[in-house]
Amino acid sequence: MRILVTIVHHWNPRGAGRHASLRPELEPRLYALQDQLLSLRRLDTRQGVLNIATKTVDDANHALRHRFTIKVVTDGQHHVLDHLEPSYRELLEEVPTTPLDPKHLGFEAQRVLAEHLNDQYDLYVYLEDDLLIHDPLFFRKIFWFQLNVGEHCVLMPHRYESFWKPSNSVDRFFIDGPMIEHELKALIPDPPPPLSTPLPAGQVTFESPKNPHSGCFALTHAQLRHWSEQSWFLDRDCGLISPLESAATLGLVKTFTLYKPSWAYASFLELQHWGVSFRNLIGGEIRVKGAVG
Repeated sequence: MRILVTIVHHWNPRGAGRHASLRPELEPRLYALQDQLLSLRRLDTRQGVLNIATKTVDDANHALRHRFTIKVVTDGQHHVLDHLEPSYRELLEEVPTTPLDPKHLGFEAQRVLAEHLNDQYDLYVYLEDDLLIHDPLFFRKIFWFQLNVGEHCVLMPHRYESFWKPSNSVDRFFIDGPMIEHELKALIPDPPPPLSTPLPAGQVTFESPKNPHSGCFALTHAQLRHWSEQSWFLDRDCGLISPLESAATLGLVKTFTLYKPSWAYASFLELQHWGVSFRNLIGGEIRVKGAVG
């Protein structure tokens, strides 16, 4: 598939904020973006298999790989792009914009996506700059879901963090857990019933998310066009936590019926949040309900 990816990126060496993009340390922002670019590169066209007889590389995975166009949306000044190694820098195009403030860069990324509707990409993707996609079927699953369930529905992934050593509590830590009930009700007043879909390896259940935020989304051409034609497109509504979360989520909630894999099948569609910042928000050991292991 041809996929347009917009990455919302900001780094200010004099920043001081709750979100990782607003903190002053260079290395976490640089390494997160490089790892993100590399994860996309591994799903792109350079995939092969060792031909042992000829000691050469033959073509492989051509039915599953994608061709990405990657645009990194910045404010033109505060970013780590000048610190990227050349092999990473050549993978992307910077799109300088003039947001109201750094937290509003996500709305600029929405605008960039819509500006390329005439290019007829198969998928239009929004990513915060610290999310890593390892699943080679990630985009295929989203495209499959929307073809089979309907263009009015959008499948969102679960974000998780993983750690550099075994944990006494949880090793795969999903970070977008249930919201406060009345806040969720304000976002999704009438949640749709769960969907169960048979697959060759079993049955997967999808449900209205208890937390619709994922830091990303992927829309078909028809879905993005439909959203861009609504009166609330680019309204810069910041009613969900902050402009950062709102840009990634709120417009979708207004336009589509959202689903995520149920928690029993959470890894059916997942992506990694770089680092362990969410774990670091929790004091002491995490208390885990139910059986683990």
